[in-house]
Amino acid sequence: MISHVNAVGAERVYLMTERLNVTLKEEKAILRRADGESRLYLVAIVDGKIGGTADFSRGRQSNNRHVASCGIALRRDVRGLGLGKAMMRAGLSWARSVGIRKVTLGVFATNRNARALYRTLGFVREGQLRGQVMLDRKPVDELLLAVWL
Repeated sequence: MISHVNAVGAERVYLMTERLNVTLKEEKAILRRADGESRLYLVAIVDGKIGGTADFSRGRQSNNRHVASCGIALRRDVRGLGLGKAMMRAGLSWARSVGIRKVTLGVFATNRNARALYRTLGFVREGQLRGQVMLDRKPVDELLLAVWL
């Protein structure tokens, strides 16, 4: 999982996280917190390797437990095959099953393919953080999207 996220992050165009600086022991502890009620991790295996990961995490307080945030990371060679859509659908299905009513995410404005995917799943823009990230030394907006379930 660590090397997967680091490989996608190293592309420096899709993820806010460029490198996970955690030990294997720390990553295992993080994954153990996925109790199926407040947090879900999805891992897609393609040709014996991790092709994609997704995580969904609901709010911790009583007044925001109806909302979950999510993130997804796909290996370059599996993008465009429908894996991201399948993982997002599975995560949204889980969210509905545990009573989550809204799912949010952030996406770089330059990531047209991800934006198109999220649009097909019903996500709409709720906000925009101008110049939130620097890609190739140029400011890029982060779009805040959400879907009500």
